[in-house]
Amino acid sequence: MRSLRLLRAGIALIAIVATRPVPVWGQDERETYISVAPQTGAVQVEVGRLLADRSLEEAVYEGLPLRIRVDVELWSDGFFDSEVGSEEWRASIVYDPVTLDYQVRAGNGEAREFGTLSEARAHLESTFGLDLRPRRPGRYYYLAVVELETLSRSDFDELRRWLDGDLRPAVGGDTDVEGALTQGVRRLFVRALGLPARRIRLRTEAFTFEGEPQ
Repeated sequence: MRSLRLLRAGIALIAIVATRPVPVWGQDERETYISVAPQTGAVQVEVGRLLADRSLEEAVYEGLPLRIRVDVELWSDGFFDSEVGSEEWRASIVYDPVTLDYQVRAGNGEAREFGTLSEARAHLESTFGLDLRPRRPGRYYYLAVVELETLSRSDFDELRRWLDGDLRPAVGGDTDVEGALTQGVRRLFVRALGLPARRIRLRTEAFTFEGEPQ
């Protein structure tokens, strides 16, 4: 049974790697942008159509996890700029081919399931939020990095350890020579690290924060 599951996963991964274009790393402020709430000076980041990228959708449907990470920094704007604070927001979308549901985890919240990818995206966009904002009057600006990836290096390392434990009993306990299947799947995972990814750097205009609203 394990061998059958592994074979299916390997076939799916081969299909993905064979048809996938090279990763896209760039900037598109039309799709992802950062802004400032007028009254509170809080940061507002919208992921928008970036989550609707077709290559990412296909990778998720094939069973690869979509990782979303947003790092935001608040800087004071002066003769010598200095970082005031930072926050990170993470989320993930994983498709379950058994239940046909998309499992979504956002921030520190519990995992939720949705029947369509569009519903999963809408949930992420509605739950996104950071508490990062100025606490005293002054001039500030925000820097942000938004990253989306379908397979991280840590994922690969974890899968490699899983493969080692799953396949070694099948090769007679030989700890010196790994089976050809293990090596082949491992090479595929290395190639899979080149699956679609997006990375966008953003910056707001400098703004003036007058203080906490009365």
